Amino acid sequence: RQCNELDGVIVPSTAMLEVLQNYGVVTPTQIIPTGLALDNFVPSDGAAFRAKFGIAADRPTVLFVGRTAFEKNIDFLLRVTAKIKQSLSGILFVVAGEGPALEGLKSQAASLGIADNVNFVGYLERSHALRACYRGSDVFIFASRTETQGLVLLEAMAQGIPVVSTAFMGTRDILVEGKGALIADEDVDDFAAKTLSLLQNKSLCGEIGEAGREYALKEWSMDAVAERVLNFYWQTSAQREAQLSPAATV
Repeated sequence: RQCNELDGVIVPSTAMLEVLQNYGVVTPTQIIPTGLALDNFVPSDGAAFRAKFGIAADRPTVLFVGRTAFEKNIDFLLRVTAKIKQSLSGILFVVAGEGPALEGLKSQAASLGIADNVNFVGYLERSHALRACYRGSDVFIFASRTETQGLVLLEAMAQGIPVVSTAFMGTRDILVEGKGALIADEDVDDFAAKTLSLLQNKSLCGEIGEAGREYALKEWSMDAVAERVLNFYWQTSAQREAQLSPAATV
């Protein structure tokens, strides 16, 4: 009822739009996720991150950022890491975040025989340490099924790091194949193969990473998103004026 009394509604993703439509919301809507502040695009010190956590400069490293919660599907990414290890024995999977699934994930890593290939670095302060963590990784991997927006994907792209991810809920509105990302099925073999294609080809990795940075800056920076919000205000305002004008009642 509240949404239907408005002239327009902004939603962060297609998934959230579908929820509102199922509630019976018929107000004009626009999908506009939260934008990234421009300082996210300043290259951070990835070498310092690696040095702090004892990661060799040439070690192939993939990264997940987010709460270590069950719905984030990190257990799937551990199985992907085990698959990658069959072809790339030195692979390192960095998990940045804390949450209720952490101890279980550590146990799973041990049972998969990849305890030495996973580094749970915990929570990182967002403005500096986390950006350095992105920059210090080769590929960002993600398979959550429950994201409303998937901002961590854009944060990785802003640092020039290519993404391999499934496309569910909010992430499907962000991800475009080749523009900073390879979209994978929730299948260990497919996901591992796409990740390996980047880890084993530095030229491709850099190309997709740079394309992602340009895409994120053009489409998802705060300036770009603010422009979309402003356009939506003008659009809804014009529709409102048309409805209230005398001509509309003749």
